[in-house]
Amino acid sequence: MFENIKIIFSVGFFCCFSILNAQKIDLNDYRNKAQGYAILSAQYSNDAYFFARQNYFLMDVSAIKQNCDSAIISTQIAINYTDSAYVAAHDSCLFAKELMLDAKNYQQKSLQRFKQIIGASDQNFIHNLSLEVMYSIGNAVTDAYRASLELSWEEEEITPEKKRDATRLESDEISFTTINELYTKRLEEIKKELLSLEIEKNKSTGKQKLEISNVITQLKTEQKELLLKSKNSDDKLIQVKNDLSEEMLKIVNKDIFTTEKKDFYNANVPIPTNAEIPKGLVYKVQIGFFKHQLPAKHFDGIFPISSDKIDNNYYKYMAGNFNNYADAKEAKITLTKKGYADAFIVSFIDGVKVPISEALKKENK
Repeated sequence: MFENIKIIFSVGFFCCFSILNAQKIDLNDYRNKAQGYAILSAQYSNDAYFFARQNYFLMDVSAIKQNCDSAIISTQIAINYTDSAYVAAHDSCLFAKELMLDAKNYQQKSLQRFKQIIGASDQNFIHNLSLEVMYSIGNAVTDAYRASLELSWEEEEITPEKKRDATRLESDEISFTTINELYTKRLEEIKKELLSLEIEKNKSTGKQKLEISNVITQLKTEQKELLLKSKNSDDKLIQVKNDLSEEMLKIVNKDIFTTEKKDFYNANVPIPTNAEIPKGLVYKVQIGFFKHQLPAKHFDGIFPISSDKIDNNYYKYMAGNFNNYADAKEAKITLTKKGYADAFIVSFIDGVKVPISEALKKENK
C-alpha cells in the first residue's frame, strides 16, 4: 500500500508542473522559413523552460542534473533555429531580427547556467541558478515567439516604431506572477497529499506507519519552505507592481491601456494620486469625479489609472496616456461600453490642461 502512496506522491508532484507539449511544427507548412524557424526556436526553448521549472522545485540533485542534460540539448537546438531564423529573415524585418538576437542572448545565458548546475554540488547554489535560468529561458521563449509574429508571410517592412518593447518591470510582473501561481498550485497539492497521507497513516501500523510519517514530515518541511518563498515572492511582486504603476503613467502610448488587468490595484498597490503628467501632448480619458476616494476594485481591470485630489475633498479619475485624439476616443468608447457613461477626453500640453481644440491644433501641425 505504501508503495502506491509513494507513486501517487511522485506523480502528483510532476503533474502539478506538466504543460501541454505541442507537436513541433512542420517547416514545409511555412512559406516564410524565418517564421517557421522562430517558432521552432520558441518551442525548443519552451521544452528547456519546462525542465528549468521542474528543477526549481526539485530537491533531488541527481534528478535536477538529469533534467539539465535534457535542457541543454533542447537549448542547443533552439539556438540553432534562432540563428536560422535570423539569417532567413528579410533585411526589412528589423524588429524581428532584434528579438531573435535577444532570444539568442537569453538562450546562451541559459545554456551556461544549465552547465553550471551540472557541475555544482551546493543545494542553495543550484536552487538560485535554477531560478535564474527559469527567468532567462522564459524570456527566450517570449522573444522568439514575438519574432515569429513579426515575420509576416509577405515579409512586409517591420520597424521598431510599430511596436513598444515591454519594460523590465512588465517582464518582472509576469515572472513573479507566474512564480506565485506555481507556489500556490504546489501548496494546494501538498495540502491534499497531507490529508490523504494522514488517513493512510491512521490505518497503518509498524514500519509502514513510520514510513508514511517520514513522508509527511518531508512534505511539511517543503510546505514551510514554500510558504516562506511565496511570502517573499508576494512582497517582490507588490514592489514591482507599485513601481510599474508609476512607470506606466510616464509612458504615452496606446499599447499600455487596457481594461483587462484584473486585480492589479488593491490595498498594497493603490491607485496613484496626483501623478505627474508626461511632457508634450497627452490625452487622457476622465472616467469619474467623486466626493470621496473610491476603492480600487471600483475600477478593476482599467490600467493605467490615476486620481487627482481636488480641494481635499473631491477625486477625479483618469485612464491612459495617449498621444493622439483617435486613440483616446477609442479608449473612451471602450470605457463607455463598460459602464462609465460619463467618460470624456481631456488633454494636456506639458502637464497643463488645455482645451481639446488647442490639443488638436498641436497634434495636426
